[in-house]
Amino acid sequence: MFELGFWATLSLVQQKIELVKQIWGYVLLFPEWLNYLNELDEKVKTLRRKQEVLSSIEDDISETLKGAEFETGKKRKREVEIWLENVKRKKEDVQSIELEITEKKYFLRPWLGSCIDRNLQEVQELCERGQFSEGLFLDVIPTSREPLVTQSLVGQDSNLETIWEWLNDSNVSRIGVYGRKGVGKTAILIRIQNRLLDVSTSTFEHVYWVSVPEKPSVHKLQDVIAKQIGLSLSDEDKIIRAAKLHRALTLRNRCVIILDGVWKPFIDEVGIPSQRSGCKLILSTQTLRDCRKMDCQRTLEIKPLSHEEAVDLFKEKLSSSAPLGRDFGDIMDQIVKECQGLPLWILTEAEELRGVEDINEWRNALAEAREYRNGLPS
Repeated sequence: MFELGFWATLSLVQQKIELVKQIWGYVLLFPEWLNYLNELDEKVKTLRRKQEVLSSIEDDISETLKGAEFETGKKRKREVEIWLENVKRKKEDVQSIELEITEKKYFLRPWLGSCIDRNLQEVQELCERGQFSEGLFLDVIPTSREPLVTQSLVGQDSNLETIWEWLNDSNVSRIGVYGRKGVGKTAILIRIQNRLLDVSTSTFEHVYWVSVPEKPSVHKLQDVIAKQIGLSLSDEDKIIRAAKLHRALTLRNRCVIILDGVWKPFIDEVGIPSQRSGCKLILSTQTLRDCRKMDCQRTLEIKPLSHEEAVDLFKEKLSSSAPLGRDFGDIMDQIVKECQGLPLWILTEAEELRGVEDINEWRNALAEAREYRNGLPS
């Protein structure tokens, strides 16, 4: 009985001795564990500082991208998009580590130090890659100042000079040119466009020619203008699209927009800047009323050519080297009268009769012109 008690006591003593040894082992390891915790804390602080630098770089790049959204011919590179996505993921990783540190979960993860080391390296690499020494953008639209093809223009010199004077008047920002269809508004505006593109005579930096769609809408016109200035508009609400278009045009220094063939007075809904923005607008339409509805400060009526001017334009387009006989001359005179001094009509008739020597065809052309005129609204 005594012997059994002795061995039980001895076993208990040995267990306590072993426990003491384990405790002493932990005590001996405590400085090393404490050192590990201190190093871990320093690494976390370093990771936070690196993350702040990365966030600053990200903010700068995002602001640059946001501003360039309204610049002509700018499209962010795909590698920039990938970098931004990687930065977002890495920020989430760092937040996860900080959460574990805050909740003291690192006691359960002795390998957390190596995880922080890896994230430190990856954050540093993202900072270096975020320099983008070759730029953030692709030039998707080449800069072009090519003049438009001009048509014959007779008797419009004074109108051209009047529009040019208004363009160079700092108090004038919206100019309306109106007149009947075919009277030559487009031909005049093309000459103005080409003159604006001539660096020797113009100080305007941005000139945009916009042909208004035949069946216009706010959405369609926004798309046409956006394409001209190199702005990408998504399928958003037209009010948001108008705001983006307005900002993009406002940011352009010394800008002129030419809208040819405006049918409805909804320019302000499209997003074209107001009169105080520094962006000048020239538009063509058929009535003075439409010009006034679109708040044009100056308006100019383009009137039909005189009979003499119309005959000169017809002969110029006909470009016949041989003189016309008397009968041909009389028919030409009548055709020109039927054209009512409208250059587009005159040019079309002359082009159809160029090289035609059969007088019957000339008579047929006169009859068709007369029939067409009779069908026009009074």
